[in-house]
Amino acid sequence: MSKVHRIVTSHLQQVLLIAVLTLASEVSAQPDRGERFENTTAGIALTRPPGWHTVSLETVQKNREKVRLPDKELEQALQTRATAPLFAFMKYPEPHPTLNPSIQITLRPLGGLAASRPAAIMKMALGPMQSNFPDFVLERPIAEVRVSGLPAAHARATYTLTTDAGQFKVRTRIWVVTRGPFMFLIGMSGPAGGPDMSEMEFTTALASIQIEK
Repeated sequence: MSKVHRIVTSHLQQVLLIAVLTLASEVSAQPDRGERFENTTAGIALTRPPGWHTVSLETVQKNREKVRLPDKELEQALQTRATAPLFAFMKYPEPHPTLNPSIQITLRPLGGLAASRPAAIMKMALGPMQSNFPDFVLERPIAEVRVSGLPAAHARATYTLTTDAGQFKVRTRIWVVTRGPFMFLIGMSGPAGGPDMSEMEFTTALASIQIEK
């Protein structure tokens, strides 16, 4: 693997980890209804699920600091060098006694992976995650899909996340969406079972995404 690919893979690992952080110390209050959010600079918009809450960048950073990984170098990178998301939502205000379903979207340049298919990028990112999550299980093969008409790859997996608050069985859904020299990484995570799996909310949120071509 080239140096460029190692750098991109390392960043993807960080972003995917951020996408599944579901514990927070504070969530900003928002109206109890679905609301449209748009980032005109990135050219993306989506509707937040009704009743969900927008997470502050301060909370995102606090989430990163709670995660404990076997790879301490990656853990430090997650806390100090990872990119802030364009959007971050949670189902419940904190404190919440169990795993809090979350949605996060991040934008990054493709760099040396500009010619790679989304499925290849996803595979590159997911492989090393198994060393940080020993019970990481890919529930189905990586699938080539389209999100807002753009080429994308989708993966769904379960694993145990260790934080300062304890251990949590997580089911995460990840999409890598490529647009020119950039990629959007969409993460939607929650408990691996029970009423807070939030499948309907995640499906609706994904369908609401519009990305400028």
